[in-house]
Amino acid sequence: MRSFVLGLVATLALLAVPTPALAHASVESSDPADGATLSALPQTVSVTLNEEIGSGAVLRVLDSSGTRLDDGEVTVAGRRVLVGVRSADAEPGAYRLVYRVVSADGHAVSGQVGFTVSAGATASEPPASAGASGSSQDDVTITEVEDEPTQKWAPLWVLGFLVISSALIVYIVKVGLTSADGEDEV
Repeated sequence: MRSFVLGLVATLALLAVPTPALAHASVESSDPADGATLSALPQTVSVTLNEEIGSGAVLRVLDSSGTRLDDGEVTVAGRRVLVGVRSADAEPGAYRLVYRVVSADGHAVSGQVGFTVSAGATASEPPASAGASGSSQDDVTITEVEDEPTQKWAPLWVLGFLVISSALIVYIVKVGLTSADGEDEV
């Protein structure tokens, strides 16, 4: 009975140890914020994740008719991804920042941020040259990225570790008690 109680205590001690969460990436903030009303279209827009960003980031700025106003040059800087905006074409109205970002752990995060440019808005940067608005901006392919195998198997590895550790502790405690009982009889 004594070995059972010690084994149970050891198992509970192992289970009480906190383990890191296996959370996926999520958006922490955006610039402009969702629902913001701006006096002018910004020169750049950005999305910040809670994890480092991997490859395959896509950011688009669209007006209410679906016309793209981003310059197509997406930049990744740590946990932040940003793109320039051709604000010379901006008119007052509703806009959307549409994003699809793959975090460093291989999980895709996508969504959109809605914002408004108020009437009387002026461009916040000089007009883009005619050569800057080529058709290559529309030739973007979004590729599906599968989860890394290590993410799928991580919970099973943790469970296996706990089972094996518990069994080992029970065995060590039982052998220790058996040898201690044998020493008392000599």
